Amino acid sequence: MRRMAAAITRAVVVAAAAMLLGGCTLSVTLRHDEIRSVWGPGRALPPPTVYFVTDRSPSGAGFSQSWGGVAHCGRARVPIANAVSAAAPDPSLEPIACDGAAAMAAFAGQVAAAARARNCNKVLLIAQGFNLTFRVALLHGAQVAMDSQWSCAVLAFDWSSEGRFNRYMADVERSGYAVPVMISLLEALHTAGLETEVLAHSLGARIAMAATGAVCSTPRPVVGEMVLVAADVSAEPGNDDFAQLLKRDAPCTRRITIYASDNDLALMASRSLHGGVGRAGQSPLAAMQYQSPGIEVIDSSLAPDDLSGHAYFIFSYEMLTDIMWTLNGTSVPQRAANGGLACADWSGGACAAGTGRYLLKVAPDRHPGLRRRLLRQVAPIVLPLQ
Repeated sequence: MRRMAAAITRAVVVAAAAMLLGGCTLSVTLRHDEIRSVWGPGRALPPPTVYFVTDRSPSGAGFSQSWGGVAHCGRARVPIANAVSAAAPDPSLEPIACDGAAAMAAFAGQVAAAARARNCNKVLLIAQGFNLTFRVALLHGAQVAMDSQWSCAVLAFDWSSEGRFNRYMADVERSGYAVPVMISLLEALHTAGLETEVLAHSLGARIAMAATGAVCSTPRPVVGEMVLVAADVSAEPGNDDFAQLLKRDAPCTRRITIYASDNDLALMASRSLHGGVGRAGQSPLAAMQYQSPGIEVIDSSLAPDDLSGHAYFIFSYEMLTDIMWTLNGTSVPQRAANGGLACADWSGGACAAGTGRYLLKVAPDRHPGLRRRLLRQVAPIVLPLQ
Protein backbone atom coordinates (compact mmCIF):
# COMPACT_ATOMS: atom_id res chain seq x y z
CA MET A 1 0.00 0.00 0.00
CA ARG A 2 2.78 2.41 0.89
CA ARG A 3 4.53 1.71 -2.42
CA MET A 4 1.29 2.23 -4.29
CA ALA A 5 0.59 5.47 -2.46
CA ALA A 6 4.13 6.69 -3.15
CA ALA A 7 3.77 5.80 -6.81
CA ILE A 8 0.45 7.62 -7.06
CA THR A 9 1.92 10.67 -5.32
CA ARG A 10 4.88 10.69 -7.68
CA ALA A 11 2.60 10.35 -10.71
CA VAL A 12 0.45 13.24 -9.53
CA VAL A 13 3.48 15.45 -8.89
CA VAL A 14 5.02 14.62 -12.27
CA ALA A 15 1.70 15.27 -13.99
CA ALA A 16 1.45 18.62 -12.22
CA ALA A 17 4.93 19.51 -13.39
CA ALA A 18 4.10 18.52 -16.95
CA MET A 19 0.97 20.65 -16.87
CA LEU A 20 2.88 23.63 -15.54
CA LEU A 21 5.64 23.28 -18.10
CA GLY A 22 3.17 22.54 -20.85
CA GLY A 23 1.46 25.86 -20.22
CA CYS A 24 4.56 27.78 -21.29
CA THR A 25 6.68 27.27 -24.41
CA LEU A 26 10.24 27.63 -23.19
CA SER A 27 12.01 27.45 -26.56
CA VAL A 28 12.76 30.93 -27.86
CA THR A 29 12.61 29.84 -31.52
CA LEU A 30 8.94 28.90 -31.06
CA ARG A 31 7.97 32.39 -29.89
CA HIS A 32 8.33 35.97 -31.07
CA ASP A 33 8.80 37.66 -27.73
CA GLU A 34 8.47 41.36 -27.13
CA ILE A 35 11.51 42.48 -25.17
CA ARG A 36 10.54 45.34 -22.87
CA SER A 37 12.18 47.54 -20.32
CA VAL A 38 11.39 46.70 -16.71
CA TRP A 39 10.74 50.40 -16.11
CA GLY A 40 7.78 52.55 -17.02
CA PRO A 41 7.94 55.77 -19.06
CA GLY A 42 10.74 58.19 -18.32
CA ARG A 43 13.27 55.78 -16.81
CA ALA A 44 15.12 54.38 -19.85
CA LEU A 45 17.82 56.02 -21.91
CA PRO A 46 17.21 56.74 -25.61
CA PRO A 47 17.48 53.67 -27.88
CA PRO A 48 21.13 52.61 -27.76
CA THR A 49 23.33 51.72 -30.68
CA VAL A 50 24.32 48.13 -30.00
CA TYR A 51 27.40 46.66 -31.66
CA PHE A 52 27.32 42.91 -32.12
CA VAL A 53 29.65 39.98 -32.76
CA THR A 54 28.30 36.56 -33.70
CA ASP A 55 29.62 33.29 -35.10
CA ARG A 56 26.26 32.34 -36.64
CA SER A 57 25.72 31.71 -40.32
CA PRO A 58 24.09 34.69 -42.13
CA SER A 59 20.49 34.22 -43.27
CA GLY A 60 18.72 36.91 -45.25
CA ALA A 61 18.96 40.20 -43.37
CA GLY A 62 19.89 38.43 -40.13
CA PHE A 63 21.44 35.23 -38.83
CA SER A 64 20.33 31.61 -38.62
CA GLN A 65 20.52 29.10 -35.77
CA SER A 66 23.52 27.42 -37.42
CA TRP A 67 27.19 27.86 -36.63
CA GLY A 68 28.98 29.80 -39.36
CA GLY A 69 32.60 29.21 -38.37
CA VAL A 70 33.72 32.84 -38.72
CA ALA A 71 32.94 36.12 -36.99
CA HIS A 72 30.27 38.48 -38.30
CA CYS A 73 29.92 41.92 -36.76
CA GLY A 74 27.85 45.04 -37.08
CA ARG A 75 25.70 47.53 -35.26
CA ALA A 76 22.06 48.45 -34.91
CA ARG A 77 20.03 51.14 -33.23
CA VAL A 78 17.74 49.07 -31.05
CA PRO A 79 14.48 50.56 -29.76
CA ILE A 80 13.10 48.93 -26.61
CA ALA A 81 9.52 49.53 -25.51
CA ASN A 82 8.87 50.46 -21.92
CA ALA A 83 6.59 48.43 -19.69
CA VAL A 84 3.38 50.09 -20.88
CA SER A 85 4.00 51.36 -24.43
CA ALA A 86 3.31 49.71 -27.78
CA ALA A 87 5.79 47.10 -28.97
CA ALA A 88 8.95 48.41 -30.62
CA PRO A 89 9.88 47.36 -34.18
CA ASP A 90 12.80 44.98 -34.69
CA PRO A 91 16.06 46.76 -35.55
CA SER A 92 17.71 46.72 -38.95
CA LEU A 93 21.36 45.62 -39.02
CA GLU A 94 24.39 47.44 -40.42
CA PRO A 95 27.14 44.87 -41.13
CA ILE A 96 30.78 45.68 -40.29
CA ALA A 97 33.59 43.37 -41.42
CA CYS A 98 35.50 41.67 -38.60
CA ASP A 99 36.73 38.31 -39.91
CA GLY A 100 40.47 38.22 -39.35
CA ALA A 101 42.79 40.08 -36.99
CA ALA A 102 43.01 43.29 -39.01
CA ALA A 103 39.26 43.49 -39.58
CA MET A 104 38.51 42.75 -35.91
CA ALA A 105 40.95 45.50 -34.89
CA ALA A 106 39.17 47.96 -37.21
CA PHE A 107 35.81 46.92 -35.77
CA ALA A 108 37.10 47.45 -32.21
CA GLY A 109 38.32 50.87 -33.31
CA GLN A 110 34.76 51.79 -34.33
CA VAL A 111 33.46 50.64 -30.93
CA ALA A 112 36.14 52.73 -29.22
CA ALA A 113 35.22 55.78 -31.31
CA ALA A 114 31.56 55.36 -30.33
CA ALA A 115 32.54 55.17 -26.65
CA ARG A 116 34.71 58.27 -26.83
CA ALA A 117 31.94 60.16 -28.60
CA ARG A 118 30.03 59.66 -25.35
CA ASN A 119 32.96 60.98 -23.31
CA CYS A 120 33.83 57.59 -21.87
CA ASN A 121 36.33 54.86 -22.53
CA LYS A 122 34.37 51.73 -21.71
CA VAL A 123 32.33 49.07 -23.46
CA LEU A 124 29.77 46.73 -21.86
CA LEU A 125 30.15 43.30 -23.44
CA ILE A 126 27.09 41.10 -22.85
CA ALA A 127 27.61 37.38 -23.48
CA GLN A 128 24.33 35.50 -23.93
CA GLY A 129 23.26 32.21 -22.42
CA PHE A 130 21.62 29.19 -24.01
CA ASN A 131 18.22 28.97 -25.74
CA LEU A 132 18.47 32.30 -27.55
CA THR A 133 18.22 33.51 -31.12
CA PHE A 134 20.36 36.31 -32.55
CA ARG A 135 17.35 38.65 -32.47
CA VAL A 136 16.64 38.04 -28.78
CA ALA A 137 20.32 38.28 -27.82
CA LEU A 138 20.54 41.68 -29.54
CA LEU A 139 17.33 42.92 -27.91
CA HIS A 140 18.41 41.69 -24.48
CA GLY A 141 21.70 43.52 -24.89
CA ALA A 142 19.87 46.77 -25.59
CA GLN A 143 17.39 46.22 -22.76
CA VAL A 144 20.08 45.49 -20.17
CA ALA A 145 22.06 48.56 -21.26
CA MET A 146 18.98 50.77 -20.99
CA ASP A 147 17.66 49.31 -17.75
CA SER A 148 21.03 49.45 -16.01
CA GLN A 149 21.44 53.05 -17.21
CA TRP A 150 24.69 52.21 -19.02
CA SER A 151 25.82 55.29 -20.94
CA CYS A 152 28.93 54.02 -22.77
CA ALA A 153 29.34 51.66 -25.73
CA VAL A 154 27.36 48.39 -25.79
CA LEU A 155 28.40 45.15 -27.49
CA ALA A 156 26.26 42.01 -27.67
CA PHE A 157 28.30 38.80 -28.04
CA ASP A 158 26.08 36.19 -29.68
CA TRP A 159 26.93 32.58 -30.48
CA SER A 160 25.09 29.84 -32.36
CA SER A 161 22.58 28.69 -29.77
CA GLU A 162 19.77 26.73 -31.39
CA GLY A 163 17.20 28.62 -29.34
CA ARG A 164 15.47 25.46 -28.10
CA PHE A 165 15.11 24.58 -24.45
CA ASN A 166 15.36 20.84 -25.23
CA ARG A 167 18.60 21.26 -27.26
CA TYR A 168 20.78 22.16 -24.31
CA MET A 169 23.63 19.74 -25.04
CA ALA A 170 23.86 21.02 -28.63
CA ASP A 171 24.16 24.52 -27.19
CA VAL A 172 26.92 23.40 -24.82
CA GLU A 173 28.95 22.17 -27.80
CA ARG A 174 28.26 25.28 -29.87
CA SER A 175 29.28 27.59 -27.02
CA GLY A 176 32.77 26.08 -27.12
CA TYR A 177 33.15 27.02 -30.78
CA ALA A 178 32.70 30.71 -29.85
CA VAL A 179 35.69 30.97 -27.49
CA PRO A 180 38.27 31.81 -30.21
CA VAL A 181 36.04 34.63 -31.47
CA MET A 182 35.73 36.04 -27.94
CA ILE A 183 39.52 35.85 -27.51
CA SER A 184 40.05 37.81 -30.72
CA LEU A 185 37.45 40.37 -29.66
CA LEU A 186 38.88 40.93 -26.16
CA GLU A 187 42.38 41.35 -27.56
CA ALA A 188 41.15 43.89 -30.14
CA LEU A 189 39.16 45.90 -27.56
CA HIS A 190 42.14 45.98 -25.22
CA THR A 191 44.46 47.12 -28.02
CA ALA A 192 41.93 49.83 -28.93
CA GLY A 193 42.37 51.23 -25.41
CA LEU A 194 38.91 50.34 -24.09
CA GLU A 195 38.08 49.04 -20.63
CA THR A 196 35.77 46.09 -21.18
CA GLU A 197 33.07 45.35 -18.61
CA VAL A 198 31.66 41.84 -19.05
CA LEU A 199 28.15 40.68 -18.20
CA ALA A 200 27.97 36.94 -18.92
CA HIS A 201 24.88 34.79 -18.46
CA SER A 202 24.58 31.00 -18.23
CA LEU A 203 26.75 29.31 -20.90
CA GLY A 204 28.04 32.76 -21.79
CA ALA A 205 29.99 32.63 -18.51
CA ARG A 206 31.97 29.66 -19.83
CA ILE A 207 32.89 31.57 -22.98
CA ALA A 208 33.82 34.78 -21.16
CA MET A 209 35.87 33.07 -18.45
CA ALA A 210 37.73 30.82 -20.88
CA ALA A 211 38.51 33.71 -23.23
CA THR A 212 39.64 36.10 -20.47
CA GLY A 213 42.11 33.59 -19.12
CA ALA A 214 43.44 32.86 -22.60
CA VAL A 215 44.02 36.55 -23.35
CA CYS A 216 45.57 37.19 -19.95
CA SER A 217 48.61 34.90 -19.93
CA THR A 218 50.25 37.30 -17.42
CA PRO A 219 48.35 39.49 -14.93
CA ARG A 220 47.12 42.64 -16.69
CA PRO A 221 43.82 44.56 -16.76
CA VAL A 222 41.93 42.86 -19.59
CA VAL A 223 38.47 43.19 -18.00
CA GLY A 224 37.18 45.70 -15.47
CA GLU A 225 34.00 44.37 -13.87
CA MET A 226 33.17 40.73 -14.68
CA VAL A 227 29.55 39.98 -13.77
CA LEU A 228 28.60 36.28 -13.89
CA VAL A 229 24.85 35.62 -13.74
CA ALA A 230 23.57 32.03 -13.37
CA ALA A 231 26.98 30.71 -14.43
CA ASP A 232 26.58 27.28 -16.04
CA VAL A 233 30.07 26.06 -15.18
CA SER A 234 30.99 22.86 -13.36
CA ALA A 235 31.60 23.34 -9.63
CA GLU A 236 32.44 19.88 -8.33
CA PRO A 237 34.30 19.41 -5.04
CA GLY A 238 37.77 18.09 -5.77
CA ASN A 239 37.49 18.82 -9.49
CA ASP A 240 36.21 22.38 -9.55
CA ASP A 241 36.42 23.93 -13.02
CA PHE A 242 34.82 27.18 -11.84
CA ALA A 243 37.41 27.63 -9.10
CA GLN A 244 40.23 27.07 -11.59
CA LEU A 245 38.78 29.61 -14.01
CA LEU A 246 38.33 32.15 -11.21
CA LYS A 247 41.91 31.64 -10.09
CA ARG A 248 43.14 32.28 -13.62
CA ASP A 249 40.83 35.23 -14.40
CA ALA A 250 40.89 37.16 -11.12
CA PRO A 251 44.35 38.77 -11.64
CA CYS A 252 43.10 40.09 -15.00
CA THR A 253 39.92 41.74 -13.71
CA ARG A 254 39.14 44.54 -11.29
CA ARG A 255 36.35 42.54 -9.65
CA ILE A 256 34.27 39.43 -10.28
CA THR A 257 30.65 39.37 -9.08
CA ILE A 258 28.78 36.05 -8.94
CA TYR A 259 24.97 36.08 -8.88
CA ALA A 260 23.48 32.71 -7.85
CA SER A 261 19.91 31.51 -7.30
CA ASP A 262 18.60 28.29 -5.82
CA ASN A 263 15.36 28.78 -7.80
CA ASP A 264 17.09 28.26 -11.17
CA LEU A 265 15.34 25.31 -12.82
CA ALA A 266 17.53 25.45 -15.94
CA LEU A 267 20.65 24.93 -13.84
CA MET A 268 18.94 22.06 -12.03
CA ALA A 269 18.41 20.43 -15.43
CA SER A 270 22.02 21.19 -16.37
CA ARG A 271 23.23 19.53 -13.21
CA SER A 272 21.28 16.41 -14.11
CA LEU A 273 22.65 16.36 -17.66
CA HIS A 274 26.19 16.74 -16.30
CA GLY A 275 25.92 13.63 -14.15
CA GLY A 276 24.94 15.37 -10.94
CA VAL A 277 27.80 17.89 -10.99
CA GLY A 278 26.64 21.16 -9.44
CA ARG A 279 26.66 24.41 -11.41
CA ALA A 280 28.42 27.53 -10.15
CA GLY A 281 25.31 29.73 -10.29
CA GLN A 282 22.91 27.21 -8.79
CA SER A 283 23.51 27.52 -5.04
CA PRO A 284 24.30 30.78 -3.22
CA LEU A 285 25.50 28.79 -0.21
CA ALA A 286 27.94 26.75 -2.31
CA ALA A 287 29.08 29.86 -4.18
CA MET A 288 30.14 31.50 -0.91
CA GLN A 289 33.27 29.34 -0.96
CA TYR A 290 34.59 31.43 -3.86
CA GLN A 291 34.27 34.74 -2.04
CA SER A 292 37.61 36.46 -1.52
CA PRO A 293 39.13 39.91 -2.13
CA GLY A 294 38.07 40.79 -5.66
CA ILE A 295 35.41 38.06 -5.88
CA GLU A 296 31.92 38.71 -4.48
CA VAL A 297 28.75 36.63 -4.27
CA ILE A 298 25.16 37.89 -4.33
CA ASP A 299 22.19 35.65 -3.52
CA SER A 300 19.56 36.47 -6.16
CA SER A 301 17.10 33.68 -5.32
CA LEU A 302 14.22 36.10 -4.68
CA ALA A 303 14.51 37.93 -7.99
CA PRO A 304 11.32 37.95 -10.11
CA ASP A 305 11.71 35.83 -13.24
CA ASP A 306 10.00 33.66 -15.83
CA LEU A 307 9.02 30.06 -15.14
CA SER A 308 12.52 28.67 -15.74
CA GLY A 309 14.05 30.89 -13.04
CA HIS A 310 17.14 31.28 -15.22
CA ALA A 311 16.96 34.75 -16.83
CA TYR A 312 16.26 36.85 -13.75
CA PHE A 313 18.75 39.54 -14.79
CA ILE A 314 16.35 40.77 -17.50
CA PHE A 315 13.05 40.47 -15.60
CA SER A 316 13.95 42.06 -12.27
CA TYR A 317 14.38 45.80 -11.82
CA GLU A 318 15.95 45.00 -8.45
CA MET A 319 18.60 42.93 -10.23
CA LEU A 320 19.21 45.50 -12.96
CA THR A 321 19.59 48.24 -10.38
CA ASP A 322 22.24 46.24 -8.56
CA ILE A 323 23.99 45.49 -11.86
CA MET A 324 24.03 49.23 -12.54
CA TRP A 325 25.85 49.89 -9.25
CA THR A 326 28.16 46.93 -9.83
CA LEU A 327 29.19 48.18 -13.28
CA ASN A 328 29.84 51.59 -11.72
CA GLY A 329 32.31 49.98 -9.31
CA THR A 330 30.20 50.50 -6.17
CA SER A 331 31.15 48.23 -3.26
CA VAL A 332 28.74 45.62 -1.87
CA PRO A 333 28.45 47.32 1.55
CA GLN A 334 27.60 50.60 -0.15
CA ARG A 335 24.98 48.91 -2.33
CA ALA A 336 23.48 47.49 0.87
CA ALA A 337 23.54 50.97 2.43
CA ASN A 338 21.72 52.26 -0.67
CA GLY A 339 18.94 49.75 0.04
CA GLY A 340 19.39 47.33 -2.87
CA LEU A 341 20.95 44.49 -0.90
CA ALA A 342 20.24 42.99 2.50
CA CYS A 343 22.50 41.01 4.79
CA ALA A 344 21.35 37.55 5.88
CA ASP A 345 23.25 35.05 7.93
CA TRP A 346 23.61 31.32 7.43
CA SER A 347 23.90 30.44 11.11
CA GLY A 348 24.37 33.47 13.29
CA GLY A 349 26.94 35.09 11.00
CA ALA A 350 27.17 38.66 9.77
CA CYS A 351 28.16 40.14 6.43
CA ALA A 352 30.56 42.63 8.00
CA ALA A 353 32.43 39.73 9.59
CA GLY A 354 32.50 37.77 6.35
CA THR A 355 30.30 34.99 7.74
CA GLY A 356 26.97 36.10 6.27
CA ARG A 357 25.72 36.66 2.75
CA TYR A 358 24.33 39.57 0.79
CA LEU A 359 21.07 38.95 -1.00
CA LEU A 360 19.03 40.95 -3.44
CA LYS A 361 16.35 42.87 -1.58
CA VAL A 362 12.95 42.15 -3.13
CA ALA A 363 9.51 43.15 -1.82
CA PRO A 364 7.50 40.15 -0.55
CA ASP A 365 4.80 40.58 -3.20
CA ARG A 366 7.48 40.15 -5.89
CA HIS A 367 8.98 36.93 -4.55
CA PRO A 368 8.82 33.80 -6.78
CA GLY A 369 5.23 32.70 -7.22
CA LEU A 370 3.45 29.44 -6.48
CA ARG A 371 4.20 27.81 -9.83
CA ARG A 372 7.95 28.30 -9.51
CA ARG A 373 7.98 27.24 -5.85
CA LEU A 374 6.09 24.09 -6.80
CA LEU A 375 8.45 23.33 -9.67
CA ARG A 376 11.38 23.91 -7.32
CA GLN A 377 10.04 21.08 -5.18
CA VAL A 378 9.10 18.88 -8.14
CA ALA A 379 12.39 19.21 -10.04
CA PRO A 380 14.39 16.80 -7.84
CA ILE A 381 11.70 14.16 -8.46
CA VAL A 382 11.26 14.73 -12.19
CA LEU A 383 14.96 15.17 -12.95
CA PRO A 384 17.42 12.37 -12.10
CA LEU A 385 19.56 14.60 -9.92
CA GLN A 386 22.43 12.92 -8.11
